[in-house]
Amino acid sequence: MTTLSKWQRKLILLVKSERRLNAGKIIKTFNNKSFDEMKSTIITKFMCNLETLTDKRKTKDLECHLNNLKYQMRGHSELYYYHNTLIILLRRKYKINETFAEFERLWEAESDYLLTHLSLRWIVSACDTFIDHSDDNNKIAILMNVVTLINTLRAYETKNFLQLPTQVESIPLIDDKVALLYQGDLPLYDDLTYFRIGGDDSLKNMRRRYEKFYKVDNLATTILLSVFDKLQTHDNAFSTLRLLHKDERSKWWLD
Repeated sequence: MTTLSKWQRKLILLVKSERRLNAGKIIKTFNNKSFDEMKSTIITKFMCNLETLTDKRKTKDLECHLNNLKYQMRGHSELYYYHNTLIILLRRKYKINETFAEFERLWEAESDYLLTHLSLRWIVSACDTFIDHSDDNNKIAILMNVVTLINTLRAYETKNFLQLPTQVESIPLIDDKVALLYQGDLPLYDDLTYFRIGGDDSLKNMRRRYEKFYKVDNLATTILLSVFDKLQTHDNAFSTLRLLHKDERSKWWLD
């Protein structure tokens, strides 16, 4: 095992401290505010330090990173920003037990609000946070469905983007192929088939099985189904299949 020199240890400590520097001061600004107060406060550019804004996606300086985040969240509530701040602090390992306890308290109290207002990006980040810090294996297993679902969809969309010609946002459906998939099962690979559009019940059954998780963990299942429902409204594979679906009994979305 390699022994670090004195200056190497100092450098590591310096980097670590920079990543969490002034975290206590930052979290203190929220201490005397209720969740309702934070919901009613809308972030404006005048609440940000405009002079320290940077185009960098990430920065080691915690205050700078959170200031960039706040600026990106103009028009959203302070509670939205508070939620995301807790995630950033946990990623930087600031008082993990206390910070995660507050994160859990926020989700228990404001899950409806969070699921209504958070973007999919931050809902997935919240799932990652539960998975990384919760000691409830049932919750972890349920929320891994969210992460797997989103990452699979993102991988598909990335492949789709890579195959599209430049300046083309989407390719129209090919009528002959639509007709083939309406007729029956078409082989994909390894004994899998493409979706039998119009009447395939696979997604309906998947939703039904998701709903069984309510008996195990209500919050985690609510998050999972909320994400699944949100995906049905975006321009993606789910909404394409929904558009072509004809069988009322096997529909998988909520009206």
